[in-house]
Amino acid sequence: MNHKTHMVIFIVLFLAGVSPFLSVFASADDEVTINIHMIEETTRTRFDNPVIVAGILHFINVTVETQDFQELIIKFYEGSSIPDEEDRDETNYYEWKYDTNSQQWIDVKQYDGYTYINNSRCVKTNNIYSFCIGVNPNSISENLEYENWTLEVFKDENSIYSGTVVAEEPKIGIAKTHGDVILFYVDPFTNMTASGHDYFSVKNVGNIPIFINVDYESYDEILTVAGDTKITPDNISTYYITLSAESWKPSIIPVSGTISGKIPDHYILTTAPFTLPTSPGLNAPKLTINVGHGNYVVQPISDTYIVFQYREDLEMSEGEVKDIPVYISGEGVVTFDVRSNENLDILKVFDNQDAEVNTPLEITSTNTSEYNVTVRVKALRENTTGFLYYNLTIGEETETFITQISIGPPVSPAEETITLDIQIIIAILVIICLVIVYVVYTQMKYRRR
Repeated sequence: MNHKTHMVIFIVLFLAGVSPFLSVFASADDEVTINIHMIEETTRTRFDNPVIVAGILHFINVTVETQDFQELIIKFYEGSSIPDEEDRDETNYYEWKYDTNSQQWIDVKQYDGYTYINNSRCVKTNNIYSFCIGVNPNSISENLEYENWTLEVFKDENSIYSGTVVAEEPKIGIAKTHGDVILFYVDPFTNMTASGHDYFSVKNVGNIPIFINVDYESYDEILTVAGDTKITPDNISTYYITLSAESWKPSIIPVSGTISGKIPDHYILTTAPFTLPTSPGLNAPKLTINVGHGNYVVQPISDTYIVFQYREDLEMSEGEVKDIPVYISGEGVVTFDVRSNENLDILKVFDNQDAEVNTPLEITSTNTSEYNVTVRVKALRENTTGFLYYNLTIGEETETFITQISIGPPVSPAEETITLDIQIIIAILVIICLVIVYVVYTQMKYRRR
């Protein structure tokens, strides 16, 4: 083997040995990181690939380690291969670039004079190039929700990255859960704040962040809806309603409303003509505002301006005496009468001034206050049901309302004594605790001195 042959073998072996290192350095020079997300959002994925929703602005952030290029180019195309030049349109191919000399962001492949890049939002920060781009909703084939596209990055003519991106058609939708009816209880003729006895939730079932608006029309000024104003895809926001009640007369006020979702304007690509879908409105939970006393039935009387409030159910023990108030309000003259069955004894009836009166009782009711009638009754027999019948006559019409009272066994003297003894024991324990606290405090005070 001659000298030249030895040299050839040496060179071949040398190149074979260093070629892996040459490859590493080459790839290091072209190392690139890609991040894709909507404005103000994080990356969404489908099948572990980043998502671009058609019609919505996205940032494609390209981080490159070395700046040895004149142009940084992004090509975004349907499928796995670039379509031929003559076949390219807004359904299959987009191209954008950053020119380092002019420091301009350019839409290389415009269609019908429309651009698919938002230059005002594009920015270079150190070695990060943020392209703010969008694609036409018509990019997605008809009847498909998504397609696989390829994102390829070039330094001048050299490809330094290629990866799959899922292009989705825009979808906007909301769904409501829980809280079909929300109840409020408000004291009559009282300014107060009341919270609803329920809540409701809204889920974003689309793929675009949406602003939520809950509208109760003429009641918006006195209703506060607390919850997120923006919901991202697949997330849920819970809403609680607070009512700032005015001085209302007793009544039942039904309130209906709507829930709507809207894509934030600054999310939408506006440099090309297209229409994005809109979210259908949902019925908001129906609100029922009960202006009346707690645990009372608020009963408007048909074809009149009178409202009657009474307890529907009560419990008593045999031999127990109880005062049962009822309330009359609204404009008009009412004749009030009360009767009972054989299991109750009506002992007395008191008027609005706590004066004993006889029934039937004629009452002149107003819209500015309540007229209170108190019926004192005694339960007569255990394991029976007592009934109080209230008869309200307005003009020629009489309506009857009923309080049903379940009568239990009498309270034995032993039970009363036990109850009293427990109360005394509790009082004594409280006094002892106070004395101990005082003694400890006094001792600590003098020790400090």
